[in-house]
Amino acid sequence: MAAPGANGIVKYAHLIRTRKYVAVISMDNRGGSYFSVTGWSTFIDRKEATPQWIGKNLMKALRTSKDLFMQWGKYPLPQDKIDAERKKSGPLYMEFWGRVREKYGFKDWREAQTKSALVFAEWECEQTDQVHLAASKGRGTSHSAWYSNENHGKVFHASISASDQEFGAVALQALDACQPNYA
Repeated sequence: MAAPGANGIVKYAHLIRTRKYVAVISMDNRGGSYFSVTGWSTFIDRKEATPQWIGKNLMKALRTSKDLFMQWGKYPLPQDKIDAERKKSGPLYMEFWGRVREKYGFKDWREAQTKSALVFAEWECEQTDQVHLAASKGRGTSHSAWYSNENHGKVFHASISASDQEFGAVALQALDACQPNYA
């Protein structure tokens, strides 16, 4: 993959699965991937998360993701704009995870995010219709990519033009390839 912005607008989303729920989160690019201020983020009971639901919501999250890196014009990004986005994004992030915490009975927002599998979704929307879905490796309370010599069978691609069912089926393959940080 090219450096961010090298091929135009890049859109990001996260797909998270725990024993209790599945979440789809739109991420904005502002020199890194952050909870989107205006993008689509949602969650559902794991038992109800069909491939169709996952595909529909993951594609919506990607389509509503913003690439502020491209919008604001390369590095260095304007610090005042980064600070303004952070002030908007932080409370929305906490509100989202607060709803997950409340619905599923977690003690706090951090616990609501742990013990999960996570797929990093990336789409260079000006260059291709193919979405890059990368399974992650759980690292305690966080996730990371696999080392390049370990990622065979961990990276998947699906067309943003696929049906909800088809897109969701590929996303589920990526989730199944994750090394979750379940206890």
